[in-house]
Amino acid sequence: MTDTWTWATVTQASPLRIKVDGDTTPLDATTDNLVGSLAEGDRVRVHLHSDGIIVTGIQGGGNRSNPNLLINSDFMVNQRDAVSGASLTSGAYFLDRWKNVGNFTTSEITWADSGGLRTLTIGAGGTLQYVGQVVEQRNVPAGTYTMSWGGAVQGRIYKSGTTAPALASSPITVTLDGLADANVDLAGGGETVPWVKLEQGPVATPYQPPLYGDNLRACMRYFQVLLDQADQSYVLGFYYTATFLWFVIDFKVTMRAAPTIVATTGTNYYRFTRNGGHNYFDSATSSGGGTTRASLINTTEASGVAGQSGVIRANAVGAKITASSEL
Repeated sequence: MTDTWTWATVTQASPLRIKVDGDTTPLDATTDNLVGSLAEGDRVRVHLHSDGIIVTGIQGGGNRSNPNLLINSDFMVNQRDAVSGASLTSGAYFLDRWKNVGNFTTSEITWADSGGLRTLTIGAGGTLQYVGQVVEQRNVPAGTYTMSWGGAVQGRIYKSGTTAPALASSPITVTLDGLADANVDLAGGGETVPWVKLEQGPVATPYQPPLYGDNLRACMRYFQVLLDQADQSYVLGFYYTATFLWFVIDFKVTMRAAPTIVATTGTNYYRFTRNGGHNYFDSATSSGGGTTRASLINTTEASGVAGQSGVIRANAVGAKITASSEL
């Protein structure tokens, strides 16, 4: 084979086969791919040499970037209002979709923003600390996956419920059987990481930050704030009886599963405004629901007129109702 560079068309994605411009049949030779995932019909730049074929580029400029299977891969969404450096119990979430997966309470997870970007620092003083994200089973069917990231932290990916493998440097390629969720862990002893990517295929392709709106909506499948004093959100409610206040909250995004509803509690945390005045109550309790809405009640402080409707708001700093269906 003559040592040359030319253009070709992908005729088969797996195993990879290409047809060089001017030829009538695909080349029957081992093809090395430096671009990433390719599809039939893609136009590629190739290097033909005595030992085989190397795909070095794809038409359109630069390398193709595969979809990122991780959510909040740039750490920018923070619906919980997590504070950098705050102590976290094992398993506690901080920035959306990311949790402390160490076996001890820690305050050694911090982050800093600069130029619209956020960089996470994991651990301190050389002692390893771990953070992780669980990827839903339906998003990781059987196949080959590559995990890559920026910075000097180490990482690993493995099937949930199995023994965690050794940590490694970026990138990592593994095979998953599609029978369970996947665990993605990052570990550091003071090292930083600005982004993480998990994609199908054996090659790490360039990272592209998600659009914030799309990122936020993806996070809301697993966690969302339903009522919050800070943004003055409100919902409609009514007195089912004189001492039974009932209200329903529609979720902003359909959730992964029927979520756990948590309402913070405090004196006069919530206010029911109806014709003629206000009624105040301290707490709300989930009374059912599904993946699209939650039903909540108060039967402790509620005192009104059966059938009367009104508007319910969070009435104090710290008053908040959230829904979580995290993995």
